[in-house]
Amino acid sequence: MIEGTIIALTMLALFLISTASVSLVAKRNFKKKIVGNDINKKGAPLVAESCGGALIAAFWILIILANYLFWIDYRLIIVGACVSVFALIGFFDDNKHKFLSKPMGWKKRAVPIAIASLFLAGILFVPTDLLSALWVLVLALFFAGLASFSNTFEGLNGWTVGSSLIMTIILSIAALQINQELSFLFASLAAIILGLLIFNRYPTRAFPGDSGTLLIGSAIAGIALFSQNILFVVLCFLFFIPHMIDFFILKMITNKDDASQHKYKPYKLLANGKLTIPDYKDKHERLDFAKLLFKIFGPMREWQVVLIIWVIVAINAIFWTAVFLNLKLI
Repeated sequence: MIEGTIIALTMLALFLISTASVSLVAKRNFKKKIVGNDINKKGAPLVAESCGGALIAAFWILIILANYLFWIDYRLIIVGACVSVFALIGFFDDNKHKFLSKPMGWKKRAVPIAIASLFLAGILFVPTDLLSALWVLVLALFFAGLASFSNTFEGLNGWTVGSSLIMTIILSIAALQINQELSFLFASLAAIILGLLIFNRYPTRAFPGDSGTLLIGSAIAGIALFSQNILFVVLCFLFFIPHMIDFFILKMITNKDDASQHKYKPYKLLANGKLTIPDYKDKHERLDFAKLLFKIFGPMREWQVVLIIWVIVAINAIFWTAVFLNLKLI
């Protein structure tokens, strides 16, 4: 067992490294004009874009420290490599207009995602027959799917980063039922994510970009798979129910042709500073999780709707954790 003091100091160090890395990348990107408009505020101020990729340094330090504090495990290094692939894909998506002649097509993104996901699932759950091979395919979809959900559950200051922080904290508590190392990994990941949230919370000073959201989502999924505990993987999957509602029930049903919400402004900024559902010219309703809350509660300030989303994410995670613990599933 590793002493609590060592774990606390490690988490503090990772938080400081994450904070410093995001700060440096945000300043660099703003200077290099790698920026985006915060369209949900008056004047649409420019904000440093693609800053979430800065977490990769702290994440690799976490992997090295975990191997040092517990035992050397090549599988954790493979998790780091696959998460890095997702972060790199996100980086190219974030900077496609600067480095590529045209946007990356979905096939170019899908190939490395599929390879990395299948490789990780195959290493952690070595198939021995057709049935286990199909199971590896399911787990590969889990890895890629959670990264994608993290990437789409986004749109307002601190939305996905704060939600991810909440989930990793609760996963670290649930992971204590399995082993200390797994809990340490999730708690340390939470400290790393907090370093980004400091800059991404309202009013944001840095956007995570696809490099950040894909990194965070794949890191959560990768560590869950590293546990090699299928019920814990299921628990982690259930934490993403709000993300799935946002994508499959809201975006894909009401806005299938523009699920990424690039054709129209996703929200309308009112004169009093509150956000609401835009008045679409074609009168077609286009919903996401935040717009559903606007429909229920009416216009709100940005930080208010994000806070409600965080509460919903927390309630969902706590509920499923309580169910699994009470039924002794983990």
